[in-house]
Amino acid sequence: MASRFSPRPPIAAFCGLLLTALLCNPLLAETTPSKAELEALKRRISELSEAQVKELRERDSVQADLREAELRISRLAREKRDLEKREAEALRKLATLEKEQAALAKDKRTQVEWLARTVRASYQSGRQERLKLLLNQEQPDQIARLMRYQEYYQRARTDRLQAVKTELVELQAVSERVAGARQALLEKRSELQRHADKLNDAQQQRQQSLAALNRSLDSRGSDITQLKSDQQRLAKLLDDMRRSFDDIPADLGGKPFGKLAGKLPWPLPGRITTGYNSRREGALRWQGVILGAPGGTPVRAIHPGRVVFADWLRGYGLLTIVDHGDGYLSLYGYNQALLREVGEWVSAGDSLALAGNSGGNMASGLYFEIRHRGKAVNPTRWCDRRVTLPPIARNDQ
Repeated sequence: MASRFSPRPPIAAFCGLLLTALLCNPLLAETTPSKAELEALKRRISELSEAQVKELRERDSVQADLREAELRISRLAREKRDLEKREAEALRKLATLEKEQAALAKDKRTQVEWLARTVRASYQSGRQERLKLLLNQEQPDQIARLMRYQEYYQRARTDRLQAVKTELVELQAVSERVAGARQALLEKRSELQRHADKLNDAQQQRQQSLAALNRSLDSRGSDITQLKSDQQRLAKLLDDMRRSFDDIPADLGGKPFGKLAGKLPWPLPGRITTGYNSRREGALRWQGVILGAPGGTPVRAIHPGRVVFADWLRGYGLLTIVDHGDGYLSLYGYNQALLREVGEWVSAGDSLALAGNSGGNMASGLYFEIRHRGKAVNPTRWCDRRVTLPPIARNDQ
């Protein structure tokens, strides 16, 4: 039985606005977009988002509330992820400083113990040598040699004493840095907790919006005709988007996407819970697959490309679309948070988003599609569990 929270493609007005922006924006004709062009495109996407909000408010205020809640969750989840990275970096810095502090303290103890021994030895030998000098006035060579030994010994002790003083200064400086690092870590943890509280509030807001959406769906029932029409609009939108992004080369540093059937990795390790072309509602079929995964699981690019869409879209929730060149697109929906922006180039394995249940879904996971020239293709013919992605880089975790 199809879920009432199946993907509902975008509304007509938004499709038209987005299509106009994609076709007209000069950014799309450049292989390496400038900062100014990227900012212009982001502003245009923002304008389109506002237009979508306005239409949602007019036609379906419940969906608009859900959009706002899920976008807030995305922003807070992304900020929380960044804070966790900074906290981990602060922990590594603190561990390094504490290790340096321990080494300096150990060296200082060694130097102090050596000085204590030499002072005692110097005191004892000094008395004996002075007595020998007084009793041995007839051997001037021996007296001169003993005086040189005393001079070398005293110089070595002075050098060691200076080294101890220097190490004490370094130890004090490191101790202050350790204290500063501990304070910074405490502040980051406090900030992280505040974000966690805000995230919890946003999730509660989403639950309220979702409950309202359930009541709205129960009262209206499903509109299969509208669903079918929306699917057709999405197909046209993606086809026109492909035409807009013909500047992306087919070869992005490896084999072209079209020659990698059965050789691509899946975007995350979850199992398929809804298969491609399975019955959705009425005569409608799923055009992608749903992969089950815990919320927060990294969603990774299956092949190099450029992000051409990263926003909330009705029915798909928080959605990222990557253009791989030669008419191939990969779509990643239902996300909890989006990690990339429009215009960014990504490599295979780069984190694009965090899996979730946005778009009004109950279960957490990822909606995943592959399209070629606007037509949905079966992801299982392209992706294979035996193909693995490299470990996530530390700065991408």
